[in-house]
Amino acid sequence: MALQNVVDVLDDPDFWSEAVLIQSIVAVSSVGLARALEKGTRIRGVIFPGNGKGLVQVGDGDFVEGDLAVITRFPIDTGTREVAADAIVFAGLPYTIINAQLWPFGEGFTQAVCKLAVVNPAQTGARSDAGFLG
Repeated sequence: MALQNVVDVLDDPDFWSEAVLIQSIVAVSSVGLARALEKGTRIRGVIFPGNGKGLVQVGDGDFVEGDLAVITRFPIDTGTREVAADAIVFAGLPYTIINAQLWPFGEGFTQAVCKLAVVNPAQTGARSDAGFLG
């Protein structure tokens, strides 16, 4: 087994990408009404496509399904019954965190798998020259 210290690689700015982590916070007013507030935080980490983006064709219509993986030192949460899962905005597209866990190959890192949060990315107004689907 190789003895490569992956922390050195993950901490190298040549591998970083920036994204915005959206966290929901529940605020309760003085009269007891609760409402969700969203807080955006710029994070950096190694971000790469999971299975990429794909066109899914079903009887009800076509939609783009995509996912990505994020490895970062910033804590990420998949949510609970009371708090919504964190989301990430990367390359102009919103992704929802569906799975997050401590990354076993580098102490202090979290790995998250994110799914594209919109059915049709073209409706978000985001533009990309990355290919025909994104």
